[in-house]
Amino acid sequence: MRVLLADDHVIVRSGLRRIVADAFPGAAIGEVGSCAELRDQVRKSKWSLLVLDIALGDRNSLELVPELLQIRPEMQIIVLSMYGERQFVVRALRAGVSAYLTKDRAPEELLQAIRSVLKGKRYLSDTVAAELAEHVAHAGSGSEAPHELLSAREYEVLLLLASARSVSEIGAQLGLSVKTISTYRSRILEKMGMSSNAQLMRYAMQRGLVK
Repeated sequence: MRVLLADDHVIVRSGLRRIVADAFPGAAIGEVGSCAELRDQVRKSKWSLLVLDIALGDRNSLELVPELLQIRPEMQIIVLSMYGERQFVVRALRAGVSAYLTKDRAPEELLQAIRSVLKGKRYLSDTVAAELAEHVAHAGSGSEAPHELLSAREYEVLLLLASARSVSEIGAQLGLSVKTISTYRSRILEKMGMSSNAQLMRYAMQRGLVK
């Protein structure tokens, strides 16, 4: 078995490596810390399994998932993220990942998730499954919240705008131009029927999207 760990924190990767190595002594384990490294490693080598953090460096790694699966369709992907909101879960599953669990559940559930996906089964942690069930219950009912209509990148920009980050700060963090971030901001405001950052901030706080 060949396992690739993709997280931009060395300490997190080290912990994951120990968990996997202890449970699967014969496994070959690789590590990457950025989307560029991830793409390069997937192109160079065959991996049985990818453990992927959504916030990988300055990019949202979910955007890479379709490309990675096109290169290695047999590779199973487990998303391990600090984000448990259903917006991320639904988008990850639609992109083609096999499992989704939050980092606070990783030590207890990671091995269970690995064994499940290697058998061709999907795996969701209990909290993630509850979020997904809530989404399914309301899907198509017209009760979707405005922010659920946003793309993965738009939602990410919304969270940053709602955290009082400027367009230039967001651009620097995501590695995108100010013009691109401004375009995202315009799309977000239009989709959500709002006209200012203040409205976005108030909405996000009321929904518990930001603290």
